[in-house]
Amino acid sequence: MLKTRSLAASLLTAVLLFTPASLGAQTIDDLNSQIKDKQQKIDEIKKQVEAYQSAIAQKQAEASTLKKQLSILDDKIAQTELDIKVKELNLNTITLQIQAVSLDIGGKERDITDKKSKIAEILRQINQTDQRSLLEIIALSSSLGQYFDQLNYLGELQRTLQKNLNEVQTIKTQLEHRQQDLNNYRSQLIKAKNDLQSAKGQLDDEQGTKQNILKQTRLSESKYQNLLAQALQEQEKANNDIKNLEQEVRRRLQKQGSNRLEQMDTNFIWPVNPYKGLSTYFHDPTYIFRRYFEHPGIDIPQPQGSSIKAAAAGYVAIAKDAGLGYSYIMIIHKDGLATVYGHVSRIDVAADNYVSKGQIIGAVGGTPGTRGAGRLTTGPHLHFEIRASGIPVNPLDYLP
Repeated sequence: MLKTRSLAASLLTAVLLFTPASLGAQTIDDLNSQIKDKQQKIDEIKKQVEAYQSAIAQKQAEASTLKKQLSILDDKIAQTELDIKVKELNLNTITLQIQAVSLDIGGKERDITDKKSKIAEILRQINQTDQRSLLEIIALSSSLGQYFDQLNYLGELQRTLQKNLNEVQTIKTQLEHRQQDLNNYRSQLIKAKNDLQSAKGQLDDEQGTKQNILKQTRLSESKYQNLLAQALQEQEKANNDIKNLEQEVRRRLQKQGSNRLEQMDTNFIWPVNPYKGLSTYFHDPTYIFRRYFEHPGIDIPQPQGSSIKAAAAGYVAIAKDAGLGYSYIMIIHKDGLATVYGHVSRIDVAADNYVSKGQIIGAVGGTPGTRGAGRLTTGPHLHFEIRASGIPVNPLDYLP
């Protein structure tokens, strides 16, 4: 009896003293310290990024000169390089967080396994006691007091058993939460990798933009100003033509009594795959010509010659082939919506024809000196607009 009681007491002591936090705590603390250090570095770099953003905004508010434009591009390149560092640190931070959570999950799983084995041993002891008859227990006891001691001890085992069962349930709940944290971090990791890739693509585009401007101007201020004037005139004419033609075509369709357009859905899709992200956003504060006009759409970096799809079914209002100038396609849709596809190097549709959603309508352009690129282009990309009642709106509010 004393031997059995001693064994059970040892088991109880082991269960009560076991704490999951002590398992691998030093390693988790070390990971958390690294995470904190990287977060501090991220905060420091972000302050430098803000300084570049402020400098860019100030320079953009001033008159555009070749020297100033190149200076802005240098600042944007430096800002993007810092942004890449932030994204790399963020990627490393998430990786460390995954390691810390995985280690914590491993500790909790081991804790559950350990507690289950101890619970099983306690159950075995209780079961041995329960299997004895009352007369057998009394016969084995040297006194009635020893018999009641054993009953009290049995009650203590049962209470400890319930306590440990509750602890296992608590740890299982914590484990489920940590596994959800792990899944969330893995999702963040995928996004962080995409963000990093996008930022690297943006850096390539910005460096290419600088080289393109240098190539087109040959460091001549007069040539730059001439190209700038032509580019602004070209954009103003395109904007007026787009607005006037849309109104004219809608009036014509209404006069014809055609309701075909109204039967088409306007659930937009991306006209090209934005795998490299965006190089310029709607009303982008870093747009290089913002001093003269707001950027009316989004620029999606894409290899020269890539296929362009109609973002929704509609009616081609214009397919403008401007030779080496700015070529574009406009499609009108129901509910007063229209889409514009700019810097196209090839046009596969004609005006006054209907197109279906996803239909190939042309090819990406934008490389300086190529067909449809226009003046002072920044490299191959699709300029994409969505207009509501003739007014440019943010395409990201309509795209999936």
